[in-house]
Amino acid sequence: MKTISLICFGLAVFLGVAGLIYLFTAHEYAGATEFLVAAVTFTFLGLVTRIADRRAAAEPGGEEEELHIGPTIWPFGFAVAGVVVVVGLIVSPWILVLGAIGCAISAAGWLRDVARSHAS
Repeated sequence: MKTISLICFGLAVFLGVAGLIYLFTAHEYAGATEFLVAAVTFTFLGLVTRIADRRAAAEPGGEEEELHIGPTIWPFGFAVAGVVVVVGLIVSPWILVLGAIGCAISAAGWLRDVARSHAS
């Protein structure tokens, strides 16, 4: 998983730099926002895989154990919030804020479900 986290961090840096260059050269905020959101997403994925790798190395026999997460509604919540974010980018910043709040709520719910299944 260390390789995956390094790839995610590399993509995050690339997309962050590309987003900043795009912002200052194209003066178009929607595209720059998409680049920067993708950079944040890959940073999050890199952190998650790095933490999972460290936990697996710290636990004896942890690499053999597979975490099972039961059915949850939060991926659907992410999808709906993503649609609201896209509509907000096109229509109004207020709708964009609602989509961001929806993403945060979905992330919190998903993390709660993962923590519950990991504790069991």
